[in-house]
Amino acid sequence: MKKLSFITVSIRTGLVIGMVGSASIYAAQQPLAAIEVTAVKTNTTAQLDNTNQDEADTADEQEIERVEVTGSRIKAVDLEGVSPVVVINAEELAAKGFSTAFDALKDLTQNTGVTQGAESAAMGGFTPNAQTVSLRGLGNNQTLVLVNGRRMADYPSPYNGASNFVNLSGIPMAAIARIEVVTAGASAVYGSDAVAGVMNIITKKDVEDTTLSVKAGTTTEGGGDEARIQLVTGFSGDRFSLTTAIEYQHQQPIYSADRSFMDSVDDGPAGHQYLDRGIVVVDEMVRLGFYQDDEDTEDINEGRTLYRDPGEQNCTNSASGYEYSQRVIDEGTDDEYDYGFYCGVDLSGTRSIRNERDTVSAYVSGIYELTDDTELFADVMYTQQDAFIRSGFHYINSPIIEYRPNGDGNMAALADDDSKYEGAEFYDYHTEQRLFAEHELGFRDSEVEDTSLMMNVGVKGLLFDQYDWDITFSRSENENSQSSSQMKEELVRNLFLGDVGEFWAVDYSDGKGSVGIFDPITANTREQLIGRQLTTADSYSNSVTAVISGEAFELPAGDAYFALVAEWNKQGYDINLDDRMLNDSGMGWWNLTGTEGGGDRSRYAVGVELEAPLMAAMSLKLAGRYDQYDDDTSEVGGRFSPQLGLTYQPLDNVLLRASWSKSFRAPDMHRVFASDGGYYTVAVDLSACEDQYYQAERDENGDFPDDLEAFDPQQARCPTQSVKGNSKGSKTLKEEEGTNYGLGVVWDISDNLNMSFDWYTIELEQVVVGESVSSILQTEYYCKDRSNADPENPDYPFPVTERPDIVPGSAQCIENDAKISRSDSGFAGEQIDAVATSHLNAAKQTTEGVDAKIRYFTSTDFGDWTMQLAWTHTLDTSSQFDQESEEIHSRDLWWNFDARSTMNGHITWMQEELALTLSGRRVGSIPIWNQPEEFSDEDSYHFEQVQRLDPYYTFNFTAAYRVTEGLSMTAQVVNIFNPRPPKDESHTAWPYYNGGIYGGASIGRTVSAEIIYVF
Repeated sequence: MKKLSFITVSIRTGLVIGMVGSASIYAAQQPLAAIEVTAVKTNTTAQLDNTNQDEADTADEQEIERVEVTGSRIKAVDLEGVSPVVVINAEELAAKGFSTAFDALKDLTQNTGVTQGAESAAMGGFTPNAQTVSLRGLGNNQTLVLVNGRRMADYPSPYNGASNFVNLSGIPMAAIARIEVVTAGASAVYGSDAVAGVMNIITKKDVEDTTLSVKAGTTTEGGGDEARIQLVTGFSGDRFSLTTAIEYQHQQPIYSADRSFMDSVDDGPAGHQYLDRGIVVVDEMVRLGFYQDDEDTEDINEGRTLYRDPGEQNCTNSASGYEYSQRVIDEGTDDEYDYGFYCGVDLSGTRSIRNERDTVSAYVSGIYELTDDTELFADVMYTQQDAFIRSGFHYINSPIIEYRPNGDGNMAALADDDSKYEGAEFYDYHTEQRLFAEHELGFRDSEVEDTSLMMNVGVKGLLFDQYDWDITFSRSENENSQSSSQMKEELVRNLFLGDVGEFWAVDYSDGKGSVGIFDPITANTREQLIGRQLTTADSYSNSVTAVISGEAFELPAGDAYFALVAEWNKQGYDINLDDRMLNDSGMGWWNLTGTEGGGDRSRYAVGVELEAPLMAAMSLKLAGRYDQYDDDTSEVGGRFSPQLGLTYQPLDNVLLRASWSKSFRAPDMHRVFASDGGYYTVAVDLSACEDQYYQAERDENGDFPDDLEAFDPQQARCPTQSVKGNSKGSKTLKEEEGTNYGLGVVWDISDNLNMSFDWYTIELEQVVVGESVSSILQTEYYCKDRSNADPENPDYPFPVTERPDIVPGSAQCIENDAKISRSDSGFAGEQIDAVATSHLNAAKQTTEGVDAKIRYFTSTDFGDWTMQLAWTHTLDTSSQFDQESEEIHSRDLWWNFDARSTMNGHITWMQEELALTLSGRRVGSIPIWNQPEEFSDEDSYHFEQVQRLDPYYTFNFTAAYRVTEGLSMTAQVVNIFNPRPPKDESHTAWPYYNGGIYGGASIGRTVSAEIIYVF
């Protein structure tokens, strides 16, 4: 049975006691029949809108207007209902220092998951120009993104090469009126993707004034200058209105050379680090262990090191600017290991922190009244983004078997070991690696252009004076173009590596290229070698939606309301690679592959919602939606998503809510339609590394020493290697299924103070698992059968530490082993030819937590004060790969870097023409990058203790001053105190902190000023 934490038990118990207690208090104080309400309403809305009590009283005397709130198509009189909704209006966006919609959504406390941070995106990757968030830590594809209630097309290039998502960076701030976020599942209303929630970006309409704003800013540590110009205008006539917004934004790049704390290998938390390997020659026979444990010498490798000493002069002759360097790890300890000498370079200052980017956006919205009850509406949003990404140096890395006529080749060890290798002394087996400096071949840069267009056209009106209806056609499309600097495959071989061949079952190059590994690179070489690779992609989504809503029938406690929806949608995408990218005959791009893909799928849906007052203070919400997908694109078929919700108001100022719903997510388009393709990645072959470890420990009789230590995959010095992965889409994928539970309370403690508290649980099944090469190789290691028929001389003298989610001999292990293709490479042992990665419905995932918010408003002689604090705390997360494996509760485990808690808040003071806002965000503790060996558990894959980092705090400050009726000025400081992420001495790789959870931290403090003029 799952063991619940104290805080989990306390919160669950408190919710139940609070709901029952509130009901008892009300029953004792009030007869139910004495209260008549049209819909559940508390003072929360008044507080959120910053209206005073007099205005609220006046509104109560007028006819209550019902408006549509995200999460339901039934118009309501209040934001608070069955599902919790977070609202961020345009004024709050500006006051908190947000420059984009992404900034605002990233700040949500519900955004607890790891995503690709600014640092990793700036270095390239699949989607370097896109931005996204992960609500509840469930991934960026589990939240539905809408604009004015309509779906946006997916970004055409998949996130990390697999999942589809919506790019949040292309929505102009000038057009945003507010953002509404439903923090619960809503598939019963919106269909697929609304698993963790719904983000609805609502644009401006009915603008009468003209507003021009100019903003400029920079970082206090250098780089990253920004400028933005916005123009918003509109006008109206007797029967029409038109709103237009235009925005231009430019941001300069930031490089690690601009940051003194990350521009050198000496900046790592653990102190001095060795230089990056600029030019290195690796002795492969040493790596394979042929020179180890020689009895005639004290040196473990007979005086040889893994890196061959190039000599200082060769480093100088290369004209690369690299330094003659030595790499020694664990120096001064029993584990000291000397890798040897090489030509080193410090790459720290060459990396990118933020891309250079230009964004141009335009938005138009119009309304025309055909009759008093019918109007036409249309809105169009267009954005173009151009980005420049500096992605590191060009490089070569390839095994060489070189003929040595003098007979001094390192493969002589083979002849000593086996007579069949006679003559091997005339051959030398090594790997040559060279990073080409900027002045040699330039950076491996990329230019990315994204364009997006979204259009809604429709007609809406009032039928029989009581039914609202609308019919809308929506079109959303994206285009993406990526051009990058690459080396031509055939010229890499001709110039550096020579011909390809096979020697005693080892694939190799003969090293007879025209340019040696230490030769200078000429301008002519650069001109021949470098070309531009091009990838283009596009996506679209077409929808027709019809909605009718209004009063359904009358009940003793009040009117019931309904909404009916019918929807048709077709979506598609296409990824095209250039001819070289697809070439497999030696005329491609060096060490670069890719995957094309493309396809279309359509669906239709019908849905119904009903909200009915069961009694004066209790309302019931029922919703159901049926989505039918075309049968030839996946195994989804038809899917029904129900929702049941209750709201209960035991007191005028207390609202209790409970909900249950089913959600689903159709498989990602690219996971369905991806073509057969390959890619190269770096991984560790743990299984082979273990075999080599035990083989090297045997003596000449094949026995193990008495003091032999067990192979430890966490501490072993297993070399990384380039591994080819193969992947393709699958049309047999099923939908991911979710179940959502929610309990909450909203309490207006006083006219000026209100709070909300919500508990949630999301259970997902048939989660699509996107495999990686590393995960497959790691699973192979834990699946290995270590039983041996000869107990006196076992191959594996120690059992492996078990992983509860992997069972040796299970179907999971059998299927996993079949994905790895190995070949016998003779003396070099088994080598990995390729690893087949795929996508499958396998996993189960659960997350449970609480959201809390408190808001206070007061008016004094010294000004008006508004204070708000929001908090999200994850109580539990669990996962289970399949039915044969054990369920793992992972919230506190060493590999789970999702924040367990997040918090944000702000304080605003307004006095006449001046407004000041201080806002902040807290990210809770996460595990350090590598756990100490002493925390390991001999009997478990996990650690007995997990060392965690301190919470991370950032603060922003905004000052706004109205100079005249039309002129105002704003000054902002984002990240006032400019803290570094918590120090992690185990994180020795750049940027020396977890960029997935602290993404953008190295940007540092930014300051800006804005002038706003209203005509």
